[in-house]
Formats: sequence, C-alpha cells, structure tokens
Amino acid sequence: MQDTHEYLDDQDLDTRPLEDYVEPEVSGMHPGWILVILAAVGVVCFMLMDGLKSETYYYEVHNAVAQGPDLVGQKVRIKGVVEDGSIIGEDGKLGRKFAISERGKSLRVTYDRALPDTFEEGVEVVALGTVDADYVLVADEVLVKCPSRYEGGAPTGDPGSQGPTVE
Repeated sequence: MQDTHEYLDDQDLDTRPLEDYVEPEVSGMHPGWILVILAAVGVVCFMLMDGLKSETYYYEVHNAVAQGPDLVGQKVRIKGVVEDGSIIGEDGKLGRKFAISERGKSLRVTYDRALPDTFEEGVEVVALGTVDADYVLVADEVLVKCPSRYEGGAPTGDPGSQGPTVE
C-alpha cells in the first residue's frame, strides 16, 4: 500500500512567531473615560470653591459683639443663652424676636420660622444667619441645645428596683 500523504517541506511551513498572529492590545484610555474623569475633577473643584465662598464663622455672643461693624452683612453662627423676658411674639406663631447673651454681652435675634419645641428662656441656642446694619442677627436657623434630661445623667429610680443583687 502506498502512502498518499504528501510531506511538507520547510518552505511550506509558516515559521513566523506566534506574536505576529495575535492582534496587539490597544494601549491608552478610551476617550469616553477621559471625559468622565475630567467632569468628575471639575465637579470636585466646583464644590471646593463653592464651599470656601460660603464659609460661615462660629462665635459666642461676647466674641460676636466684639467684632462690631465687621460682622454686619456676614453669615455667622452665634451661640448664647436666651435671655429671660426677651422673647417677643406668641408661642406657635411665626416671626419671633429674642435676645441671646453670654458673659454680660447681648445680641438681638429675629426668626421668621417655627422655633423648636424646646425653645424657651434660659436655654442655650445656636442661631445661624446674617447680621444686619442694626446689629440684629436675622436668623435662618435656630438650634436648641438638648436639655440635660437627654444627656444620660444618673438614674433617678430606687436602686433596689433595679433587679436582684448578689451578696
């Protein structure tokens, strides 16, 4: 029986390296990703710059009063205690006026929104707003410091009622 297979000689073989058959990978980033990264960087820069523009200073009443005319037109947070007898306006109504004080210094505050339920004379508050030409803080927000009953003081119940004791 005769062998019908033809033998290939070296000239018929493709001896190129394997790398020549594989398509090279595209290096670099896709233009879409570059645009996304640039947009993200732009947003971050905008947020940083906007945050620096709207900087709000925090003062205690005596420090704010000491600023005098420099405080007029500035957006500030001022901490103080609501003065006794200073609240003008009806409970539950909008448009209240009051004064906050600390270390013998006082500042008048106006607020056109609803005050927190815990707002009353003698409580510590932080008012955020702008000081007008009459040195009145026109508040956009008034926060009341939580009373001590929320600060986790010692239990007031009978110590014997806290369960059995082991002796």
